[in-house]
Amino acid sequence: MAHQEVPLAPGERQDVLVDFSAYPPGTAVTLVNTLGDGPARNVMRFVVTRRAPDDSAVPRVLTRPAPRPVPVATRRFDFRRTDETWTVNGLPYRPGVPLARPRLGTAEVWRFTSDFHHPVHLHLAHFLVLARNGRPPLPGDGGWKDTVDVRPYEVVDVLARFAGHRGRYMLHCHNLEREDMAMMADFEVV
Repeated sequence: MAHQEVPLAPGERQDVLVDFSAYPPGTAVTLVNTLGDGPARNVMRFVVTRRAPDDSAVPRVLTRPAPRPVPVATRRFDFRRTDETWTVNGLPYRPGVPLARPRLGTAEVWRFTSDFHHPVHLHLAHFLVLARNGRPPLPGDGGWKDTVDVRPYEVVDVLARFAGHRGRYMLHCHNLEREDMAMMADFEVV
């Protein structure tokens, strides 16, 4: 899918292929953070050094979609500030006390809600964004992810897949100041 811009929240990643063929040699092309200013605005600069034949071919489909797992449960995780504390489901972080115990080899719908902008990151589990406020996902929501941008008063439903290993993992807000203030929760894959 072609994009002119790729919105990313802290912790989000995207694989991007850039076509520089429209630029003559010597042209500098700058990747810009449109929300930043000063040193945070210009992210990376590319200099086109030569014209070269392009013998690459991007396949029409980059990967074959894996079968969508059928969810066995639905859970809700509410990220908000409560009494001067950043919480998940109204609770401060309690190490070793999981808020969920999904079974290894299963998938669940996890509904993220928020009163503020929170990029929610799951350790271990990859997920597909199913909906935002009951509507289809945004163009940048495609594919398997481990971080999703949950905007103020937004409801984001994801289909999380629990594969790999049993054990205790965490979900948390990827805004640095909220990580520092322990806006996180454990979940245990059993």
